[in-house]
Amino acid sequence: MTIVLVSIDAKYIHTNNAVRLLKANSSFPIDILEYTIKDDPTQMVQDIRDKLPDVIGFSVYIWNVEQIKVVLTQLSDLDATIILGGPEVSYDPEYFLSFEAVDAIVRGEGEITFQRLLERLVKKEPYADLDGIAIRDGSRILVNPIVEIPDLSMLRSPHHFDSDLQHLAHRIAYVESSRGCPFRCSYCLSSLEERVRFFPVETVQTDILHLMDNGVRTIKFLDRTFNANRNTMTLLDFIIRHDNGDTVFQFEITGDILDPAIIQYLNTHARPGLFRFEIGIQSTNETTNALVDRNQDTKRLFERIKDIQRAGVIDLHLDLIAGLPMEDKASFIRTFDEVFHLGAKELQLGFLKMLRGTKIRREADKYAYAYDEQAPYEIRSNHVLSETDVAEIKAVETMLELYHNKGHFGPRLHAHILAQESPYAFFRNLAKHYDKHNYGTHRYQLEDLYQRLEETLSDDLTFRIRQDYLEHFPIKPKRYFPSTVDRQTRQTILQRISTTEHIPLHQLYKHSVLLVHGDEAFCAYYQHGSCRSYTTKAP
Repeated sequence: MTIVLVSIDAKYIHTNNAVRLLKANSSFPIDILEYTIKDDPTQMVQDIRDKLPDVIGFSVYIWNVEQIKVVLTQLSDLDATIILGGPEVSYDPEYFLSFEAVDAIVRGEGEITFQRLLERLVKKEPYADLDGIAIRDGSRILVNPIVEIPDLSMLRSPHHFDSDLQHLAHRIAYVESSRGCPFRCSYCLSSLEERVRFFPVETVQTDILHLMDNGVRTIKFLDRTFNANRNTMTLLDFIIRHDNGDTVFQFEITGDILDPAIIQYLNTHARPGLFRFEIGIQSTNETTNALVDRNQDTKRLFERIKDIQRAGVIDLHLDLIAGLPMEDKASFIRTFDEVFHLGAKELQLGFLKMLRGTKIRREADKYAYAYDEQAPYEIRSNHVLSETDVAEIKAVETMLELYHNKGHFGPRLHAHILAQESPYAFFRNLAKHYDKHNYGTHRYQLEDLYQRLEETLSDDLTFRIRQDYLEHFPIKPKRYFPSTVDRQTRQTILQRISTTEHIPLHQLYKHSVLLVHGDEAFCAYYQHGSCRSYTTKAP
């Protein structure tokens, strides 16, 4: 029996754990075909047909479901059993079984269910009685209950295939130390899982070392709440003790329950940049949080975030969701401003997605939600947020990405935005400037972003922002702005820097860029693949 598992990832750097877990935990030989959402579905279909498969399995998520639908329509004539699995299909199997090509849905965790299904298929035995299976049964659809795997120690690791070794250094590796979530947020699929379960800590440690030994640069834990793991401190200490100086570890953390002792330990013992914490705040509106069953002590959460920020050791990525119930535009602006003022390295602004199976989707009419019928089912409006409001927030999100999250700008712009009473208003006004001048937000050069920003700034702030630009590069850049420094002023300033910093004057002339504004001069000096900057008085 020829079995093919198909994965369509959002990007090449992503690694699909699901298909590898199915392969690792099966007694049957399995081929994996892995693509990205940018690949041609017609080529995928041809590749699948070339394998002459008896069984085809698709790993389905919101980011690839539309491509998979296209592929399925082109496989309806194939004499093979087609099986879908993954979070996108687990909670609405009736819809996906309406596709003629689909024979079965594997619901929930698939490692055991998929193996049992294959055993039945090999023996040509019926499988309608299997837990976690949904099938068509004549004119009706039979949906069997999801059964979670109680003991995760019985699962074999997905990280030890020889065929993956050549790719590990170029991809993000995903590791699990637990499954399930202790919280029940109504917009999240993790709220549908029964309980939290843990992998043996020794297994997780073995996987970490294997991935690091094979050149993985980023290891991201899939745990919905990493710090709910009883082995949190053990794993963090293990990572610190085996730090190779190169690999970065990312975790989703629930901030208000994060033990201050853990923060203190990491701030003291971890190297800067070793850890990246993603903390979901979503909203600071208490009424909104209650309506989506989100228990959050926002005051304590902010205190924990500030404790993390003080040492500058852990990179912070904070999350917000626009479009939650009772979060109108004014409330969302307050949420945005309060969270941005925490000063995190990244602020991810997302929009509520009405995921199949979630409570919030079932309650859509209650809050007058209008949302896209196609994945990712993003909202367009609700009872307190109009389509115009959503469009404005989307424009702010675009500016947030360009001028904050992508890291194109240095500390001076960040400090300027933090100094604003409303950072939201800063990004909104920048978005209006883009719209007024019909500036595109794609296919831009870095200098485009700086020039467009400067058009909204005072001369003094432009002087500061240009310093960010110059310090962004390790080698002398081509300036997007003309030099306004005359020869005599340049000579006087560079001679002073040469004397005080003991840099040969001819090197400064060749490898530096000079800015002057009022009585202040700024010199960016490029040597040996780095930029050093000096500030002095202008003559």
